[in-house]
Amino acid sequence: MAIEKVLEIKEVEAEAQKIRENATEEAKKLMEDARQSVIEVAAKAEEQVAGIYRDKMSKAESEAKIIYNSILLSAEKDCELLQSRAEKKKAKAVAVIMERIVK
Repeated sequence: MAIEKVLEIKEVEAEAQKIRENATEEAKKLMEDARQSVIEVAAKAEEQVAGIYRDKMSKAESEAKIIYNSILLSAEKDCELLQSRAEKKKAKAVAVIMERIVK
Protein backbone atom coordinates (compact mmCIF):
# COMPACT_ATOMS: atom_id res chain seq x y z
CA MET A 1 0.00 0.00 0.00
CA ALA A 2 2.79 2.41 0.83
CA ILE A 3 4.53 1.54 -2.42
CA GLU A 4 1.32 2.31 -4.30
CA LYS A 5 1.09 5.69 -2.57
CA VAL A 6 4.74 6.47 -3.40
CA LEU A 7 4.11 5.47 -7.03
CA GLU A 8 0.93 7.54 -7.08
CA ILE A 9 2.81 10.53 -5.62
CA LYS A 10 5.56 10.11 -8.25
CA GLU A 11 2.91 10.00 -10.99
CA VAL A 12 1.25 13.12 -9.62
CA GLU A 13 4.65 14.88 -9.37
CA ALA A 14 5.50 13.84 -12.94
CA GLU A 15 2.13 15.10 -14.12
CA ALA A 16 2.63 18.35 -12.20
CA GLN A 17 6.06 18.75 -13.83
CA LYS A 18 4.51 18.13 -17.24
CA ILE A 19 1.79 20.71 -16.49
CA ARG A 20 4.48 23.24 -15.43
CA GLU A 21 6.46 22.60 -18.62
CA ASN A 22 3.35 22.94 -20.75
CA ALA A 23 2.39 26.13 -18.92
CA THR A 24 5.90 27.52 -19.42
CA GLU A 25 5.79 26.69 -23.13
CA GLU A 26 2.32 28.18 -23.45
CA ALA A 27 3.45 31.34 -21.64
CA LYS A 28 6.46 31.63 -23.99
CA LYS A 29 4.16 31.18 -26.98
CA LEU A 30 1.72 33.79 -25.66
CA MET A 31 4.59 36.24 -25.03
CA GLU A 32 5.94 35.70 -28.55
CA ASP A 33 2.46 36.14 -30.03
CA ALA A 34 1.98 39.33 -27.99
CA ARG A 35 5.41 40.63 -29.08
CA GLN A 36 4.57 39.91 -32.70
CA SER A 37 1.20 41.66 -32.31
CA VAL A 38 2.91 44.72 -30.83
CA ILE A 39 5.34 44.80 -33.76
CA GLU A 40 2.47 44.54 -36.27
CA VAL A 41 0.43 47.23 -34.53
CA ALA A 42 3.47 49.51 -34.36
CA ALA A 43 4.17 48.96 -38.07
CA LYS A 44 0.56 49.74 -38.97
CA ALA A 45 0.62 52.83 -36.77
CA GLU A 46 3.84 53.97 -38.41
CA GLU A 47 2.28 53.51 -41.86
CA GLN A 48 -0.78 55.48 -40.81
CA VAL A 49 1.33 58.28 -39.34
CA ALA A 50 3.42 58.41 -42.51
CA GLY A 51 0.23 58.62 -44.59
CA ILE A 52 -1.19 61.38 -42.42
CA TYR A 53 2.14 63.23 -42.61
CA ARG A 54 2.19 62.97 -46.42
CA ASP A 55 -1.41 64.21 -46.63
CA LYS A 56 -0.78 67.13 -44.28
CA MET A 57 2.43 68.09 -46.10
CA SER A 58 0.68 67.92 -49.46
CA LYS A 59 -2.15 70.09 -48.19
CA ALA A 60 0.30 72.57 -46.63
CA GLU A 61 2.30 72.75 -49.87
CA SER A 62 -0.88 73.40 -51.86
CA GLU A 63 -1.95 76.14 -49.48
CA ALA A 64 1.55 77.64 -49.54
CA LYS A 65 1.48 77.70 -53.36
CA ILE A 66 -1.88 79.45 -53.33
CA ILE A 67 -0.64 82.04 -50.83
CA TYR A 68 2.64 82.46 -52.74
CA ASN A 69 0.82 82.97 -56.04
CA SER A 70 -1.55 85.44 -54.39
CA ILE A 71 1.36 87.43 -52.96
CA LEU A 72 3.16 87.31 -56.30
CA LEU A 73 0.07 88.52 -58.16
CA SER A 74 -0.45 91.33 -55.64
CA ALA A 75 3.21 92.39 -55.94
CA GLU A 76 2.92 92.29 -59.73
CA LYS A 77 -0.13 94.56 -59.62
CA ASP A 78 1.66 96.92 -57.21
CA CYS A 79 4.66 97.07 -59.57
CA GLU A 80 2.44 97.78 -62.55
CA LEU A 81 0.69 100.55 -60.62
CA LEU A 82 4.01 102.08 -59.56
CA GLN A 83 5.29 101.85 -63.13
CA SER A 84 2.12 103.50 -64.45
CA ARG A 85 2.41 106.33 -61.91
CA ALA A 86 6.10 106.74 -62.74
CA GLU A 87 5.27 106.98 -66.46
CA LYS A 88 2.69 109.69 -65.74
CA LYS A 89 5.12 111.63 -63.56
CA LYS A 90 7.83 111.18 -66.16
CA ALA A 91 5.60 112.79 -68.76
CA LYS A 92 4.85 115.71 -66.40
CA ALA A 93 8.56 116.06 -65.54
CA VAL A 94 9.49 116.19 -69.25
CA ALA A 95 6.77 118.79 -69.84
CA VAL A 96 8.05 120.94 -66.94
CA ILE A 97 11.65 120.69 -68.16
CA MET A 98 10.65 121.49 -71.71
CA GLU A 99 8.65 124.47 -70.51
CA ARG A 100 11.62 125.85 -68.59
CA ILE A 101 14.00 125.25 -71.48
CA VAL A 102 11.68 126.88 -74.00
CA LYS A 103 11.13 129.99 -71.82
